[in-house]
Amino acid sequence: MSVAAALFVYADALTRMRRAAAALWAIAVAAVVGAAVPLYLIVRPSARRTWGLAEVAGVTLFFAGTLPLAGALLPRSAEGLPPLGLVVVLAVAKNAFFVAAGVYLTAVKYRLPLAALGLRVDNARRRAAQGLGAAAVAVLGNGLGQSLTVVVLGLAMGRAGAAKYVDSEQARIPIYRLLPKLHQGAEIAVLAVLVGVVVPIGEEIFFRGLTLGALRRAMNRHAAVAASAVFFALAHLQLVELLPILILGLVLGYLYELTGSIVPGMIAHGLNNLAALFLFYQGPSIGA
Repeated sequence: MSVAAALFVYADALTRMRRAAAALWAIAVAAVVGAAVPLYLIVRPSARRTWGLAEVAGVTLFFAGTLPLAGALLPRSAEGLPPLGLVVVLAVAKNAFFVAAGVYLTAVKYRLPLAALGLRVDNARRRAAQGLGAAAVAVLGNGLGQSLTVVVLGLAMGRAGAAKYVDSEQARIPIYRLLPKLHQGAEIAVLAVLVGVVVPIGEEIFFRGLTLGALRRAMNRHAAVAASAVFFALAHLQLVELLPILILGLVLGYLYELTGSIVPGMIAHGLNNLAALFLFYQGPSIGA
């Protein structure tokens, strides 16, 4: 209903005002209509002592119903790509919402210390070492996942065909299409901060702190880590990257289980993303 209402407003507004203004009106409609149920799930009173899957569903529905629509409606370049500034704004907004939701549910709604969310910053050297070690495992797992994806697809279409298919599907992902257009040092630096700092902080708070925390209270640790990793992989909506992201989710999930803190996961997640960014700009695709 929220999508239909937003699209109606957008189509009508295009005949009466500029595109940017029409898009803003559509986003406002989507945010108001689509946010009601998710926000209710987040703030509704509960007899529980801590958050559960209902609140996680509320955060998920709010994110799924607003930001993707915002990205779809706002202006794009002639090549169909969003400008870097828009990517930054949407990514910061998404991860700021994850952080705000985590802090609200933990400290405000349930009056728990932030340590309950996994935000433990004790023993900085140990946390950094844990993050570095997990990052190495994650990078190796990413390479393994890429290779296994080609092997599995190769059973149906041959290894060469599978490799070509993976490359073509990756080329359809907006971020992969945007990267070759970014060559200036300032642009790459902004992107590095985004994928190496902003995204890991927000996603670890949501996927490990909130989601895995809720799942851990509903099932045993191994099932909870597996379920959270599957959710993490599916949420990225990248079919050919499903296995590498799933492996990353497993590494980060067990890291949280072993350390009791999401800080090492933030470090490992950020280093894994930066390694992928570095490898991209060192590869032949940069000249595309």
